[in-house]
Amino acid sequence: MSWTVVGQERAIDALSAAIRGDRVAHAYLFAGPAHVGKTLTALQFAQALNCTAEGDRPCGSCRQCERIAARTHADVELLTIGGVCDERDHNHASDDSRDIRVCQLRRMEQMVSRAPFEGRYRVVIIDPADAMRDVSQNALLKTLEEPPAQVVIILVTDREEMLLPTARSRARRIAFSGLPKDAIERALRTRWSAEVERAAELARLSGGRIGWAVLALHDEALLETRADTLDRADELARAPLADRFAFAGELGGRYTRDRARVQATLGLWQEWWRDILLIAAGREREAVHRDRLDRLRPLAAQCGVAPAARALRAITDARQQLEENASPVLALEVMMLALPELRTNAVAARLAT
Repeated sequence: MSWTVVGQERAIDALSAAIRGDRVAHAYLFAGPAHVGKTLTALQFAQALNCTAEGDRPCGSCRQCERIAARTHADVELLTIGGVCDERDHNHASDDSRDIRVCQLRRMEQMVSRAPFEGRYRVVIIDPADAMRDVSQNALLKTLEEPPAQVVIILVTDREEMLLPTARSRARRIAFSGLPKDAIERALRTRWSAEVERAAELARLSGGRIGWAVLALHDEALLETRADTLDRADELARAPLADRFAFAGELGGRYTRDRARVQATLGLWQEWWRDILLIAAGREREAVHRDRLDRLRPLAAQCGVAPAARALRAITDARQQLEENASPVLALEVMMLALPELRTNAVAARLAT
């Protein structure tokens, strides 16, 4: 088996060299975009650390590798949002927490204080590490700085800036990056047997995120949700301010319950406005949503380069303000004010005559 992660050779080379040279760090920071293989790499690193094969590691077939892959290994734990702890009230699947809590980290500290039970290393994967609030990150600092022997802690994040500098400085950083479109298309065809046209479409839409492309290949609902989100962006570009503010209120209220989904919505809006900007600037061939060119061209003609660029900046600013815990509704209303007010096709045609 060895490593099966696609397109992250530099990261894998660094981790493999650390194992071969017996220079495994006590803590790692896996940082890079979402859906590019960080969590899979963390799990395969845990396999490689505990693999019993004589040759290349991880082998994928020894007992250690199989149990880690099945998430049943006693020494490998994935610490994530809403996970269990030693407090009775938090040991339920119905926990609606949006953060990794301090009590989860206390449970982890108890676990890593004991010697490995069935492998060579205890490995804790904290994913997403940016879901730890400052108080939780501070609770982790001592363990990051002075972990017990044979313990490796891996912080996985696509929002590295949300981690405290003190936490980042105590871990060895391993950088991950998005993949070229051609590499994703080739992997979808050869490894996941995607049809040529399907592979090309998903690679184009993936934004370098092979994990998203694989999920979309097997789940049509992802593309349907994406299409609905882009339809809403199209509608709001032509909507009066009152309708925009109403949707800002709806989206802002949703943000307190599901930050990730709202950020994903805004990310798609960025792609949509970027396509308008590219078309307005005469670079249509670089547009991502080529299946929507007939709808995007009239908007780009109305909008022009400068307003489209302002729209992109407004969405980027809103996303940043949301990350900094600004009022969600207020941040989104300010964004709506900055978006160009485009006309419907019927109104544009009437004004042009």
